[in-house]
Amino acid sequence: MDEINRRRLLGLAAGAAAPYGLFVARDDGVIPPEDALDHIDTRIGQITAAYERTPIEVTAVYLRRHLPVVRAALADGGHRAVVERRLHRAVGRLCALWATTRHDLGDDPGAAKAYLDAFEHAGQAQDRSLQAWVRLWQSSLARKGGRLDTALQLARDAAAQVGDHSPAAARAAAIEARVLGAMGERAGVHLAINRAWHIEGLLTREQKGAPGFSIDTLNALTLAELSSAAYIELGQTDAARVYTEASIRQLDLVGATGLQSMARIAAATAELHHGDVDRAETLVTESLDISARRPNAVVSRRTHRFLAEAHRRVGRRPATEAIAARLDTWRPPVGQADRRHGADPPAPKATGPRRTG
Repeated sequence: MDEINRRRLLGLAAGAAAPYGLFVARDDGVIPPEDALDHIDTRIGQITAAYERTPIEVTAVYLRRHLPVVRAALADGGHRAVVERRLHRAVGRLCALWATTRHDLGDDPGAAKAYLDAFEHAGQAQDRSLQAWVRLWQSSLARKGGRLDTALQLARDAAAQVGDHSPAAARAAAIEARVLGAMGERAGVHLAINRAWHIEGLLTREQKGAPGFSIDTLNALTLAELSSAAYIELGQTDAARVYTEASIRQLDLVGATGLQSMARIAAATAELHHGDVDRAETLVTESLDISARRPNAVVSRRTHRFLAEAHRRVGRRPATEAIAARLDTWRPPVGQADRRHGADPPAPKATGPRRTG
């Protein structure tokens, strides 16, 4: 049997997919060289790719450990312009990931604050893809808060940050469609969804990437989930059903946890509207099974919304009561962030950059 050290053991115990060691250990205290910056970028890419398969608290703890280190390296100053820009890019992306953990733990105010920080660093780095991505999360927060005009403007501002044929532009069109759905703008939803899929059809294989959480790519299965959410928002469950039926099986094959759960809730809402309550309840139960190891506020919030609709349409049933009881056992519940480690990563000290292994 291979030797298992403490770090690997703790990783196995936590089920952690996030990589360790954002910085290569150094003793000379110099400004991070190109190879260290490459290492940081690689680690950020790995954290991002693993996000949906890693418990949110594990990602949050990892970010709390490393974000202050990269911030300290940036605050130390005296960097060449290219190094300064790359450090801003790294801090911006780590802040964006931190913001997403806040959002997924139900801490919307903490998420909003961190997204502002991420957007500022993205601007310093000229990271247009990240700027667009942050604007879309800000749009989603505004929509959930009932500020639909602001949400629409933020979605359109996201599209303005990037080229017309980029993954971010397609995502922005889909998010715009969801806001328009909440506004009841039927024609606008159709036009925005058509625009999103037109752009998706022009993307390269590299731009499409893998289904699931991503800043720089947009897979067709991810876009299918975003499309179904827009039509659910509009109340056009027939259109939503097209996207969920086409994508659920494929999502199960690739194992994109968040998308698997959300697609099932969208499908359940469509089945509920078509009178198949048993099938709807089964789909929601499957959604909770899939996300049981990684409970999050997004799935919880959408499930509560499904339950409210189910109670309105068919009253209380044993299966919906069981779903509601199960949601009560989830940690964290909606609206309550995990604050065991504080709301924000600690600010860097005034001393030089600290290296971690």
